Amino acid sequence: MYNIGLLGVNMHYYQHNIGDFITGTLHLTPIEECYYRRALDYVYLHEKPLPMETQQVMRRLRANNPEEQEAVLVILSEFFALTEEGYTNKRA
Repeated sequence: MYNIGLLGVNMHYYQHNIGDFITGTLHLTPIEECYYRRALDYVYLHEKPLPMETQQVMRRLRANNPEEQEAVLVILSEFFALTEEGYTNKRA
């Protein structure tokens, strides 16, 4: 990840390989894909894991209804590992 200064504003940047992402997420529903991207964006933006408590993760990713919350749980179980620091992703 790079931190690019632009007119005094720091902008976080990470390389996104579209082919790898699509290949690894073809099985996801559109909602699951959305929450996977949101989760990755959160991790890169804050440079730390997602919180340990799933309700905090739901709030930070803006998962408000049961369908969205279920998508977040699917993403956490498939792409993230719960550690002492929170939910981590091997690519982020």
